[in-house]
Amino acid sequence: MHQKSPSRSFLGPFVATIAVVLGVSFASAAPPRDAVSLTTPVEFRSENLAIMTVAVSLSPFTSAHATLSDVYLGASLDPPLWELRGVFSTRPGRINSGASLLFLTGFGPSSTAPLTELAMLQAGQERDCWELIDTDTVRPIPEVFLQPGLIRDRHDISIGNPEYEAYWNILVQAHYTSTEAFANAARRDVTYVHLFNEPERYRGKVIHLAGRLIRLRRYDAPDEARAVGLADLYEGWIMTDEYGKNPVCVAFTDLPGGLKVDNERRYNEPVTFDGYFYKRYRYQASDGKLHDVPMLIGHAPAGKFASEEVGESDSWGHQVMWGFLAVVGGTVVGVLVLTAWFRYQDQRVRQRLHNSRNTKFVAPPENLSTTDRGELFDYK
Repeated sequence: MHQKSPSRSFLGPFVATIAVVLGVSFASAAPPRDAVSLTTPVEFRSENLAIMTVAVSLSPFTSAHATLSDVYLGASLDPPLWELRGVFSTRPGRINSGASLLFLTGFGPSSTAPLTELAMLQAGQERDCWELIDTDTVRPIPEVFLQPGLIRDRHDISIGNPEYEAYWNILVQAHYTSTEAFANAARRDVTYVHLFNEPERYRGKVIHLAGRLIRLRRYDAPDEARAVGLADLYEGWIMTDEYGKNPVCVAFTDLPGGLKVDNERRYNEPVTFDGYFYKRYRYQASDGKLHDVPMLIGHAPAGKFASEEVGESDSWGHQVMWGFLAVVGGTVVGVLVLTAWFRYQDQRVRQRLHNSRNTKFVAPPENLSTTDRGELFDYK
């Protein structure tokens, strides 16, 4: 006769107890019977259904089917108590999973890892995980940002208006475009007068500018831009030699080597700048008056900037480094010299021992007299 196992005999009353508790909880959650009709649907609560799902999973015979039924029940209610969408059903989930797999692929065999990563990058772009950007190609500004009235000339840039979104998006686009790409695509037939008098016509065009950098400031990038990898924002003012006191405001995201931000310094650096013409920008000068200037957005200015001078602390650090290298080098040379000298002396001792062990005794001639033998062996 087959006997039930103790565990199953214990689970039966346990499951029954859980069901009774759940029934009481559902009854307490439902409205009084006299207040609603029998056709009124019972309100399900996610915590109650979750407890019931755990309870039925302990059943020894129908645990898998009952658990699956409860899981699908919670997802099919209106409104649903939970969702059964997987990690790849949402764009953030695809991005996180794809980035993790791409990172782990880099630890694979060196012969196949680059090709595998390239294939994963292409697949991620096709599945809307990310967008592959060619930084050596200038991309046009999206048409949605060039609609009339969105970017307002003769105004400043303030948070809260629709233009602000266009501004930080163009900054991000310029950040992921190389300076060489801007220089190759820039128009050199557009002057200050064109930009100042006809801003709507040249908005979004890549313009070449040459002059002297007279002012440079650094700011924190907009929070929206920081979320996609843009950390720094620089604002420069370039005075064009052709138009005297008429400056041009440039916004860029990368500081070239040799150029240092100093709020107290008066700059006079010959530079060239290539970037999107953004708008006719209005600002308040130090005299309190409002002025309008053309504004360009690009990656970085170009020029022959002086190398940063080495300070006293940097010089001391270099001296310490070279002193440390000299000590290490002298130690290595000394060890090599001592090793060679000891090996040479050891070889000499070995040779003398070898010669002494292999020396043969040579007997004196038999016809020598006793006197001659004494002189030969130096007898005394």
